[in-house]
Amino acid sequence: PSHDNAWKFANSDIVPAIGIMAFAFMCHHNTFLIYTSIQDASQKRWDIVTHASIVTSLLVACLFGIAGYATFTAYSQGDLLENYCWDDDLMNISRLLFSITILLTYPIECFVTREVIQNSLFSAPVSERTHYLITLCIVGSAYLISISTDCLGVVLELNGVLAAVPLAYVLPALSYLQLEEGFILSRRKIPALAVVMFGLTVAILGALFLFVDFSEIDTCSHGKIMPYCLNATFTNHSVAV
Repeated sequence: PSHDNAWKFANSDIVPAIGIMAFAFMCHHNTFLIYTSIQDASQKRWDIVTHASIVTSLLVACLFGIAGYATFTAYSQGDLLENYCWDDDLMNISRLLFSITILLTYPIECFVTREVIQNSLFSAPVSERTHYLITLCIVGSAYLISISTDCLGVVLELNGVLAAVPLAYVLPALSYLQLEEGFILSRRKIPALAVVMFGLTVAILGALFLFVDFSEIDTCSHGKIMPYCLNATFTNHSVAV
């Protein structure tokens, strides 16, 4: 569909977009779980698994992102599936498959969260009753938060700038600066210092933009029919008549 600002995408929204991408690649909490699941785990095998996973995810993200924006340009929504017309049977199947994927992914994330809580708050193995209670609290709190909005873009932006960016850029680089010997402005530490500054800049600006424009941040279509879908429906109806 044509739009006056079809390719005018370099604006302030690039800051929360960086947060969204950081959130998409944030998997630090699964590190120990994945490492212990590797048969005969070693640094070499760990490097192969992580590099292959990240590269594959990057290719898929670029494929969907570029193809999606090239198709819908300025009409692109935070959730790309919102851009497709509701009478598109193929995309309805895609929505169903995406929902199934989320349903199957959530237990894995819940498992990691529960393990972190149990290891952090309890020194000894918890009872079965406590185990179920923690699980219920995690699922219940996630459900209450999820029903507060039907706009996926808002959730991704908030998680991106407030959690993903610090975890992906700031904390790892700060850990390296602290553990690596040498002056903080040495040649070996300059890249890590630059990553810290980049992460802090994105996090601060992203949070600022979110809170300043919080009343207008909810820009998803919320299941409404997009204008070009209405035009197509009207055209098809006119042709049929």
